Amino acid sequence: MKLVLLAASLLAATAAVAASPYDEPYSIITVDRAKSADPLLRRVIVNRVDDVTVMSDNKAVVPPGRHKVTLDLPPRKGFNLATQYDLDLTTEPCMRYYVAAKLDNQATQTWTPVVRSSERIGECEKKFQVAKAK
Repeated sequence: MKLVLLAASLLAATAAVAASPYDEPYSIITVDRAKSADPLLRRVIVNRVDDVTVMSDNKAVVPPGRHKVTLDLPPRKGFNLATQYDLDLTTEPCMRYYVAAKLDNQATQTWTPVVRSSERIGECEKKFQVAKAK
């Protein structure tokens, strides 16, 4: 009996580990590594999404829907502290969102979180047959 219970629990644990965020339509929230021509647009760190810490290369894979994205702006020249703001973002299936900080000006630490750009994820659209927006 104990052997049957052990085997059942191992199968359940294996199934839980095998589940991946890529098994259903997904969205990606990340940062654009390309430098902007706008001096007020800065790269941020994606800290948390829906109060869950982001652990993988400044990128969060999330299901489509509303999310609270917590972004950090590292200290820059003349400032000692990082600053943090939340961005409410509604993601669509098979879309990648590039987030950034838009400084109010270069003399202060105040900024607004923004979506710098977005793009479709072709492999996701193909895998889940998501209709492309025209």
